[in-house]
Amino acid sequence: MSHPPYLCTGTLGRGPWDEKARAASAAGFARLSIYGWEHRKLREQGWDDAAIRSLLDDLDLRVAEYDGVVMTMQTPEGAEDAVAAAAALGARSITVLEHSDWQPGAHLDQAAATLAVIADQAAEHGILALIEPFAWSPLDDHRVAAEIVERADSPNAGLLLDTWHLWRGPEHGQVDLAIDPAMIKAIQVGDTGPDPVGPPTPEEIAYECIHHRLMPGDGHGDIVGLLADLAARGVDAPLAIEVFSDELNALEPEVVAHQSMACFEELKARLAL
Repeated sequence: MSHPPYLCTGTLGRGPWDEKARAASAAGFARLSIYGWEHRKLREQGWDDAAIRSLLDDLDLRVAEYDGVVMTMQTPEGAEDAVAAAAALGARSITVLEHSDWQPGAHLDQAAATLAVIADQAAEHGILALIEPFAWSPLDDHRVAAEIVERADSPNAGLLLDTWHLWRGPEHGQVDLAIDPAMIKAIQVGDTGPDPVGPPTPEEIAYECIHHRLMPGDGHGDIVGLLADLAARGVDAPLAIEVFSDELNALEPEVVAHQSMACFEELKARLAL
């Protein structure tokens, strides 16, 4: 895992993205993600893409993933605009999510065809198209997502693995050995609280996800063991800190950014990266 660390924008709360960018840079991060809605808000505030790129250059910062932009795998409709927006900021990847009630696992060929179209559009700009399974989605299983990537057969399509969703999803923190390590092209790291008493509802999982994630090492997930296992399998992907937390939201972005970098450095030391 030889890539520079990056920070997910949600870790720094919901303040202005340009302030988050300054905080991330001050803490030593090389990349920061951006949500599609944050990009649109910047434009509404008078930032054009050239000004955003200029800010990034001044901060020696790059956009990691352009997040939350492809919201269903049922159709590639709208993906072309999302890819163009990501390309305008020089993003490394776009995130493909399933936020509808559609069941990709029951329609693998259709989901794969959609991903292939998105990946082809992204490839024209040198951008990766990464599926992110999440715990209350119809696509909550990395094994299903890997099958979709395999069927799509596009070299720039892959998986974004979020450790929080891995623990709260059906895999319970374990990455199936059948998943090709080369498919995992980014890893977001966050920790979970103790296992819920009884099966949680999707609403409970979503609430915990947005309000009560923990910094890696502060919870009950074996983050170091998981990352060591993935590295031993040959996974070589950027690591990001993604922790949505009401407690962190109460702090200044630069404080959280420095905490995040300290957390990354501790992970790096424990993994001997």
